[in-house]
Amino acid sequence: MVDWVDGALTNPQPATAAAAVKQAQDALRVDLPPDFLSVATIHQGASPVPAVVDLPNGFSTSVGHLLHFADAPFVSNFVAAGYPLRDVLEKGFIPFALDVGGDPFCFNYRDDYDHPTVIFWSVDWGAVPLAADFGSFVAMLHD
Repeated sequence: MVDWVDGALTNPQPATAAAAVKQAQDALRVDLPPDFLSVATIHQGASPVPAVVDLPNGFSTSVGHLLHFADAPFVSNFVAAGYPLRDVLEKGFIPFALDVGGDPFCFNYRDDYDHPTVIFWSVDWGAVPLAADFGSFVAMLHD
């Protein structure tokens, strides 16, 4: 079981404004997966406990925090976080969380827009496939 604790936001509030979520989806031109939204709107900017992710290449990393729908801090905002990565991420990769080093976990919309998979994108390795969906990604987190 994963607990969600304060991460990128001080005194976080649920993203109750459906307009903020819709605005992010419109700006990104995607429909975010419902299982992700059920977590991210309640625990926006949160860090998971446990947070370690084993990568298929034998390395591991930890989820630092989910991105959020709030206006600030800007660098962890769902839409803003993708801007510095637009030139390096392949089209169809949408960041939803950052690891402790600042590399993004992304939804991969390239193969199936309605059911995006989860990848980790690293400056060292590029796209590393991780899970079939957000729920499977959360299930793989461990101490």
